[in-house]
Amino acid sequence: MQQGTELVVLSGVLTILLSSIMSVFLGRKWYKQEVRLMTDLPLVFAISGICQAVNSLILTLPNIGLLELTLELFRLRSLVIGGAIVPILGAILQIWTPSYQKYHTRTVILLTMYWFSIALLGPSEAIIMILTIPILLVISFTMMITFIITWKTGRLKEVRSELLIAAVLFMIASQILRVPFMSTSLFYIPDLLIVATMFCMAVGIANPWYSRETKSLRKESPQMVQIAE
Repeated sequence: MQQGTELVVLSGVLTILLSSIMSVFLGRKWYKQEVRLMTDLPLVFAISGICQAVNSLILTLPNIGLLELTLELFRLRSLVIGGAIVPILGAILQIWTPSYQKYHTRTVILLTMYWFSIALLGPSEAIIMILTIPILLVISFTMMITFIITWKTGRLKEVRSELLIAAVLFMIASQILRVPFMSTSLFYIPDLLIVATMFCMAVGIANPWYSRETKSLRKESPQMVQIAE
């Protein structure tokens, strides 16, 4: 195996490991919550992280000779990416349109049916990308705008919105740069961006600063914490 291929495989393996670790961390954080909803950010990003780990695994297997780069493999990757996008849409709908919850499930189902239909029936990789990437970018930018607003307004203090903005930017950059960098000496940059994405997501959602502030307030004045919450 050539040195370049070895580095690609190493980069992919590290991405898989770190994405999995971050996803388990976020999943445990969600599970420990007193009230758990399917649209909670820790769960949403945990699912996205797991899908990203699977996506990196699919990208790595051809480099070690276990799979061939076929249209079927690309379809599988598209399905996995769809599995990461659908929960994010659910979270966006919950944040922006909480009073229209009866339409949330329908919207998520429609997106799921559309994405999976394109991934399974698209005649070529180019067509699949043309029909799915715009949706990926719209959802990603909407999530980024959401966190910009919560950052500027001071809402959603239980997360670090600025870190989540960075996470979304890293995620978008990793998707855009993967193809042009694939055959260059910068092939590892998209994987590094994915690692940065997962790290920013994990720290931004865990928000240890908020936890310390809350504990401090509880010690000083439990009544003030109740009012704040």
